[in-house]
Amino acid sequence: MIRMQGVGKRYKDFWALKNLDLEIQKGEAIGLVGPNGSGKSTLLKLIARVIAPTTGRIELEGRVGALLEVGTGFHHELTGRENIFLSGTILGMNRREVKRQFDAIVSFSGVEEFLDLPVKKYSTGMYLRLAFSVMAHLESEILLIDEILSVGDVEFQEKCLKKLEELISEGRTLILVSHHHLTLEKMCNRILEINESPH
Repeated sequence: MIRMQGVGKRYKDFWALKNLDLEIQKGEAIGLVGPNGSGKSTLLKLIARVIAPTTGRIELEGRVGALLEVGTGFHHELTGRENIFLSGTILGMNRREVKRQFDAIVSFSGVEEFLDLPVKKYSTGMYLRLAFSVMAHLESEILLIDEILSVGDVEFQEKCLKKLEELISEGRTLILVSHHHLTLEKMCNRILEINESPH
């Protein structure tokens, strides 16, 4: 479950979000829509604790797996293999728990040949494949996904959406930002529109 009260984030008197009150129940799939600059990505970063709110509070029950902009989440100097274990550690999993999911992560990602290269040498598509696979297979109860799925090829996008449907059916909580309304209508049981806040 996620509960937010009075949440806001301000940059130099520019409010990215203001007075947002929202409660998301465990197992809900929520779609976020709104114009560019309305604060959708900021909201995901707040929930993921990448940034802190200027005002208000956010209460989380469960581990958070986030797939935000390409480039976040992995240590660029580490290999794909090392980043899988690092991600698990950040989520509070021990090495044995990560090892149990390791083969499934690698198989889903399709980057087996490049697993021992630093991820800074990966193409955007390879990076995205591994990042999504890690997020989907490690034991996060809350999944946050920004528009990033539009970066991958169509075949991989469909594979990701099927995986997300499977995770939702297992009772995971999903918050998905997308400009593809059909995807949101198919995946989500609630779609919330965030309008630009007054600055």
